[in-house]
Amino acid sequence: MKLHGLNFDVPNLEVLNLSYTYVDDEALKAISTKCRGLLQLSLEDCCNVTEKGVKHVIENCTQLREINLKGCDTVHANIVALMAFSRPSLRKITAPPHYCFDYEEMKVFSRQGCFVY
Repeated sequence: MKLHGLNFDVPNLEVLNLSYTYVDDEALKAISTKCRGLLQLSLEDCCNVTEKGVKHVIENCTQLREINLKGCDTVHANIVALMAFSRPSLRKITAPPHYCFDYEEMKVFSRQGCFVY
């Protein structure tokens, strides 16, 4: 999925499901700068996405409430804590594979109103 050079702006787009696509970090960077109003983003089984692309989304989509990283094997599991602490609007994170659920960490996230699945 290549979005380089495309001129688009969709600030009111709230839900985007890119699951099972070939979206990559560069595409996520472009999407996150043009779709800053995203509330929900699903990246389930997107094998070309890494934590670099997820960081772009977290930095640029300031209203993001839900993100799904299920099956994203190339996204490192430590991204969950970064997302929860740096994007206070997040309420639901579907963690990437290999995320180890830590009870104390879960308590901190839930006090913030963020739940990890």
